[in-house]
Amino acid sequence: MSRILILTASPTRDKIVDALIKEELEKQGHEVSVRPCLREGRGAIIDELNKLITGDGKCFIPDTVVVPPIRNPYSRDLVMVLKQFGLAVISRHTEPSCDKKDFEKILAQDKAEGMTRAMEIYGRYPYTVDAEIVWSKDEAEILNKRDVPFNVHYVGAFTVDAYKREDVIAKHRDKKKFYKKYGFDSKKPVLLVCSAWGFADSAPDLHIEDIDSAKKDLAGRGRHFDMIKKISVLREKWNVLISTHPGVMQKPYQELCDQLKLPLDTESTSFYLNIHVDAIIHAGSTMALNAHLLNIPAYQYGDINAKDAGNWWADPDASISKISPHFKTPEELVKAILAGKQESNANPATIKDLEQGRFGKMDGKATARAAEIICKHKGEFKFVWPKSTTDYTQLTIQKELRRLCTQIKCGICGEDMVIVNESWLNQCTNWMLQYLGKYFKETPPPDVLQKMWVPPHSDACPSCSARFFRRGAE
Repeated sequence: MSRILILTASPTRDKIVDALIKEELEKQGHEVSVRPCLREGRGAIIDELNKLITGDGKCFIPDTVVVPPIRNPYSRDLVMVLKQFGLAVISRHTEPSCDKKDFEKILAQDKAEGMTRAMEIYGRYPYTVDAEIVWSKDEAEILNKRDVPFNVHYVGAFTVDAYKREDVIAKHRDKKKFYKKYGFDSKKPVLLVCSAWGFADSAPDLHIEDIDSAKKDLAGRGRHFDMIKKISVLREKWNVLISTHPGVMQKPYQELCDQLKLPLDTESTSFYLNIHVDAIIHAGSTMALNAHLLNIPAYQYGDINAKDAGNWWADPDASISKISPHFKTPEELVKAILAGKQESNANPATIKDLEQGRFGKMDGKATARAAEIICKHKGEFKFVWPKSTTDYTQLTIQKELRRLCTQIKCGICGEDMVIVNESWLNQCTNWMLQYLGKYFKETPPPDVLQKMWVPPHSDACPSCSARFFRRGAE
């Protein structure tokens, strides 16, 4: 039996998935705790350590920690400390990434434009975990090509599982309570309008690399707000509910909804909202797939995958933007909703393409497969002082010998030799200049500095005098 801590990336989106993983793990006899991760991941660990130190309450010290994908310095640092504590760490990708076709396109664009968008797939910040769990076979094969000491496993589309379980839907669905919560007319169906997920609306501290993209997306938010104003005419026949994407700043939406006298939901999980509504408006979201699984219509207005979105997935041909029918004007959207049938309007070919590509299997068993992988990894907590991320190296005290020199073997006599690295000689010279500067006001002439910087040497083996080429020399 293991103690397993699951850190949830976004409770709004991931709470139901992590609950199902917990259920599968508990079936196998494991003790499981689920805590929020963003801004609170470290606190979840420290809270339990504090109980251990003070003896105040029963502490939950895990053997294994399941973390969201590692995409910034914060999460990399968290994982590093967990590993120093001796814990097993599993990274679970909370969203689908790209398939091979997408990735080849990204590589081609990077080559043509001199960009590094492919690093958004590989991960810009090096990290080490015990295992990584992703959605699709394609993504696993892409990531397993990295030079890392762990394996990437694919399990299928996590978010699909809950929609394949009638018992889970029945447990969370209470339409009478839902209608009462928002003051809806019980005789009218509910239309859910999702915020256009874009960096303009996202909390910038959660998107370290993408603050510039936020500025580009303000126009998109304005178009989405204009659409919300114009579809308000549907209130004669529909209850209209606005919801915001995880991480979105609430104030602009709250001001708009106050103006239009529309209810705004900022806290409910996407699963809870989906199972209570009768139609969805989105801007290229996975909500379209969820609607299909529930056999309700979804309508797309705008596209977060448009070329000017500034994201690695900015591709108007993205499959996720082909699930639902597109509408270019609010007026067209209103007509379609009024004339539409209360059933799925998803493109079957696109659903099939997603299952074979980005999303992976949609059989409702992804969480069970993930639990099997998690169970195979178990750490053992050690109460140690975490290593500092600060490098305290001094000129005469180094962490590694390779910082000072490079060892090679002579190709003629076979004897070992050591080449002193010029970077270390530069450090020595700088120290000497700083020291001499305390006693001499004049700066040494350039030719003297050059000789100090690179001492004279010959490219010859110290054992047999055979000439050799210094590594990196032309």
